[in-house]
Amino acid sequence: MNTTKKHSHTQAGVTMLEVLVAIVVLSFGLLGMLGLIVNSLKMTSSSHYRTIAAQELTAMAEAINANPDLIANYAPPGSANTSDYPNCLGTAGSACTTTKLPPIDHALWQSNLARLLPGGSGVVCLDQTPADGNSAGFQCSGTGRPTIKICWNENARIAISQGGSSGTDSSTDTCLSVQI
Repeated sequence: MNTTKKHSHTQAGVTMLEVLVAIVVLSFGLLGMLGLIVNSLKMTSSSHYRTIAAQELTAMAEAINANPDLIANYAPPGSANTSDYPNCLGTAGSACTTTKLPPIDHALWQSNLARLLPGGSGVVCLDQTPADGNSAGFQCSGTGRPTIKICWNENARIAISQGGSSGTDSSTDTCLSVQI
């Protein structure tokens, strides 16, 4: 007696299904890698702005250290007289006095901040709490140690690209400060 039965089950389409599952898994992996790349680019941009801000903090601190008796002149109530630039920064430096140099340094520093950082601005003041404030109001107390604060809005371009109308929201400012 022959007790073996022949089963003729053919598995048609299994290979096609395996390929489709592999494509789905691969696409999720590629999307994850794309997310990592985008996040990496955002962090690189943020790091770039923080490096510029740190360099500008150091530049102003060094300028103040060069003339420590004139620290009040580094926070001028108005802007520096731009006609003094050639006299102080050019070859005819004899017309530049120590009282003219701090406001010019401050004006050039502000110009660099505005040019290098999105929405960049800074202040030199006396402050007891250097970590407060933003570009809309640096909140200097007027007492305490000499403080340099820099704020910029690196999120402005992100807000605009996501449908926002402007990048002027100071609550999204990034700020760095140092006390001398």
